[in-house]
Amino acid sequence: MTTQYDVLLTALNELIEINHSRIDGYRKAADDIDGGDLKGIFQGMVNESENFADDLANHVEKFGGEPVSGSTFSGKIHQVWLDFKAAVSSNNRETILSSCEFGDETAIKAYDTALALDKVQASPDFMSLLHSQRSSISESLKVIQSLRSSEHHAKAEQEVLDNQ
Repeated sequence: MTTQYDVLLTALNELIEINHSRIDGYRKAADDIDGGDLKGIFQGMVNESENFADDLANHVEKFGGEPVSGSTFSGKIHQVWLDFKAAVSSNNRETILSSCEFGDETAIKAYDTALALDKVQASPDFMSLLHSQRSSISESLKVIQSLRSSEHHAKAEQEVLDNQ
């Protein structure tokens, strides 16, 4: 029989996996981009997810569970997608940002799923932790979307100038 604690541990481990996938994705993005400005941003997001995964792992251990140590299957799909896009359009900032956007949207959905669990809602500490982490990822997503939008506009402006 699955208990509420089992459900909670599973949800926390899924969030750990999502954060490991996010770490892998942002490391790959940093490796695939020439722009130093994005490397620093991506490294900040790697650090953020490393801290999140550590915090979640501590909570899993408090409940007697064993934290996972790898990426998710969906994270692996995200990694394959990032690799494919990077190979097709070498060092294309907009494409890499698009892949990062997809990854962060996936992470936010995972947090939303965990936040809807009864056991999480019954614990103010978990609610606070997960809301805080989700909020940080949401802010990171806004940064990525802003950078992507700027990149798109700059590209469009350059096309107009080239056609004059």
